[in-house]
Amino acid sequence: MKLCSKCKNIMKPLDKGMFECISCNHKAKGKDLIEIEKIPEHEIVEEGVVEDKNIFADYPFKCEKCGFDKAEVVERPPYVSDEDSLTYLKCGKCDWMENLARKTS
Repeated sequence: MKLCSKCKNIMKPLDKGMFECISCNHKAKGKDLIEIEKIPEHEIVEEGVVEDKNIFADYPFKCEKCGFDKAEVVERPPYVSDEDSLTYLKCGKCDWMENLARKTS
């Protein structure tokens, strides 16, 4: 963003390197607002099979879908103040979720 040297308001871009103040119409040269940034290539560190997809899955629980033995405890806050929060167990391998609401052991 470029500011006017006379009235300190915002200047809008006209052509390459030229700007015009939106209030006093003062024109000045300056840098372009858009700069091209080169993003480096994504580097592959190591290829292979990852055993635990979810590193936060540390609760002992057997998944009904894939049989994995660890899950992450996820708690979702209520949408309205008089509701209860929802608690889920999320499988550490396949991301299957089981709702723990109203379950008894």
